[in-house]
Amino acid sequence: MTIGSFLDKKKIREYIQKNNMLNKGDRVVLGLSGGPDSVCLFFVLLALKEEHGLDIHALHVNHCIREGDADEDQAYVESLCRDFEVPLKVVRVDIPAMVAESGRSTEEEARMARYEAFEAYAKELEGDSDEETVKIAIAHNADDNAETVLFHMARGTGLDGMCGIAPTRGRIIRPLLEIPKAEILEFIQDNEIAYCVDETNSEVCYDRNRIRHNILPELSEINPKALEHITDMTNRLMEVADYISLEAKGLLAIAKDEGDKLRKRAFITAPRVIASQALKEYLSGFMPNQKDVSAVHIESILGLLQEEGERQVQLPYKKTLIISYEHLYVIDEEEDDEPKGTISYREFDLEPGMKYPTSTYTKWFDCDKISDNVVIRTRAEGDYLTIDSAGNHKSIQDYFVDEKIPKHMRDKIILVCDGSHVMWVVGYRISEYYKISNNTTRVLEVVYGGIGNE
Repeated sequence: MTIGSFLDKKKIREYIQKNNMLNKGDRVVLGLSGGPDSVCLFFVLLALKEEHGLDIHALHVNHCIREGDADEDQAYVESLCRDFEVPLKVVRVDIPAMVAESGRSTEEEARMARYEAFEAYAKELEGDSDEETVKIAIAHNADDNAETVLFHMARGTGLDGMCGIAPTRGRIIRPLLEIPKAEILEFIQDNEIAYCVDETNSEVCYDRNRIRHNILPELSEINPKALEHITDMTNRLMEVADYISLEAKGLLAIAKDEGDKLRKRAFITAPRVIASQALKEYLSGFMPNQKDVSAVHIESILGLLQEEGERQVQLPYKKTLIISYEHLYVIDEEEDDEPKGTISYREFDLEPGMKYPTSTYTKWFDCDKISDNVVIRTRAEGDYLTIDSAGNHKSIQDYFVDEKIPKHMRDKIILVCDGSHVMWVVGYRISEYYKISNNTTRVLEVVYGGIGNE
């Protein structure tokens, strides 16, 4: 089987075009492990080099996992690239040492190291450019995609997990994603192309290897086209996911309020599946990775939207989602809890014709009604506010609840106090008791100089 017939018969050209993977003159970094999949992709890209005017570079990551074998893989890749005049960069990463330090699995640590190396080399080739002009070609195949879907199903997943591996993601392209492993091996063997064998791929102590060697063969016994059907299913689900994502972005646009706040009502009235995706996309903006937002977080939030009062959901990375009376928003638990701003004041005689201040952050009080030293602080037990001219009181706690002030803000709001009697809830209202009247002779002016005030 020639590379030309392999490209056309397996519809690789069509797949690349449909997913807009390659354009004329693209520079491509190929992840070249030396295994049959990446070696096959190596020859696919070489066959497309002249047609697309590609500038191909290879990157080999030596994980230092298999003593001796890893160095032999590296030597083979170096020889292959030398024979076909493809520039090669080799990166050595001590995965066992990294696993010992991080506690992550060998599979996860190696995967993260590879993608970091791919991204770093792509940026190196881009130089000072601010745009992503370099593609990264990964040799995932149809078997890998099916393994991923089954793995996600076993661990628990939503729609995104059922979609499997994406054909493209950012600068990453996967031209062989719909090609079964058996057909890749057939091409390699027909053309007598050497490749490396990673013995760890046969060890069923790894979850994905169990799926590869035990489950997929059984599914093929049930139906020889099982792999093809899984691929078709993921393609259809991707179309569904794309539509839901589009609707979710529309919901976020409708729900957006000042800053990063979202209107709660928009989520309550939206279809659950759209609200779920919108929440996931919103919360992902506060996380290093979208997968840091789990289905447990989303279900917790959706379950609290209809409840009265304020609710909180703890998120990764010391962040909290606040579900307030009217809004949803994220706060960082590491934010400084100390109230910001300064207070200044002066006393003077009230004279006829003086104009009362109109600023939210400048207030006048009747000095003769102040019985204690004026104290600037945050709330304390027993604090109260006079709410009307009849002298009726309301506790500061009840006032905060009635005004729908979020719980996480209540200990940061500055109070101007005469003992336990609150003269001014800064930024909100003053006590009726201390207001200027016709009997006032002396005035205390208090000015709050905080960030973002009027």
